Amino acid sequence: MARIERAAAVRPAFAIDGRPVAGPDEDGFTLAVAAVERLPALPVGPHPLPVDLVGEFPEVIEAGLPAALGRPVALHRHEERAAGLAEAVADANDRADLGERSLVLAVDLPERSDDPAPGEGALAIALAIGPGDGLLRSPAGGDSPLRAAEAALELRTADPAPDPGRWIGAWDRPAAPGRPIDAAALREAAGASVHGVSEGAYVPRPRYLEGLPSRWRLVAERCGVCGAATFPARGVCVRCGRRDALSGELLPRDGGTVVASTVVGRGGQPTEFDRSVEALGPYGVVLVELAPGVRGTFQVADAPALPLAIGDRVGTRLRRLYPLEGEWRYGRKAVPLGGG
Repeated sequence: MARIERAAAVRPAFAIDGRPVAGPDEDGFTLAVAAVERLPALPVGPHPLPVDLVGEFPEVIEAGLPAALGRPVALHRHEERAAGLAEAVADANDRADLGERSLVLAVDLPERSDDPAPGEGALAIALAIGPGDGLLRSPAGGDSPLRAAEAALELRTADPAPDPGRWIGAWDRPAAPGRPIDAAALREAAGASVHGVSEGAYVPRPRYLEGLPSRWRLVAERCGVCGAATFPARGVCVRCGRRDALSGELLPRDGGTVVASTVVGRGGQPTEFDRSVEALGPYGVVLVELAPGVRGTFQVADAPALPLAIGDRVGTRLRRLYPLEGEWRYGRKAVPLGGG
């Protein structure tokens, strides 16, 4: 029995022929982070968090996952098929025998295969495994690596009276059929060369890395003197200018309120978004109040390019932005709550 304490799963909002597919700004890294962020809490401990990876992950996972989680991790890779997931869970159980907690992150991107099984689609699952009684059987068998875990999670989240002390499960998926996307448009938007050069909103890599706590994890700075919150963090209070009384504060990832909304039409986008606009058309941009007095600007994902209404509630998800200096840049985008 797998000692799964908490579990979460993510389904993308786009679909081809009714089958969920990773969107043009998604990959194995962003889907895995989205699944982890659905967990009520990460396992805690004094050492790097062991993370078993099953599936197709880009290279950014090595440095990106610690940055996204805000803590060091020790990555262990497994093969992509069902045997890999069973092996990952077994390894995590062995650590649990020693009193150690760990994560299993599994992604399935079947739209990338030549002949995906009918009815299957892109999926990411995060399993927090630790000491205690087993709650799910270790997934094994089957051609797809995640179906057994998906079925078990579906069963648990459907439980009308789960014991929160023993099980917490969560889904993040579209409430309605996925937003249709043409396969050619998806390839066009997602296939930008990472060796392209951005000209419209160039940010040097050191500055980009410096801003990851704010841009990826929504960390603001709270001033202990005047009480003001500065976001993104700048190392100085925007109200009183103090530098010696700041402390980090995590802003809510979900539930922000739209206070301004617009659409960027063809020709109005920064050049790094040319390929995306050519394939998918205009995109929305919103100013969101994340917490009282704290606002941020976000591109809208997983929704048609219609202005969101003032007062709409949105969540934020880590997504690909554009390729620059030989790598993809990532940042938070807004997604309408209730539809994705």
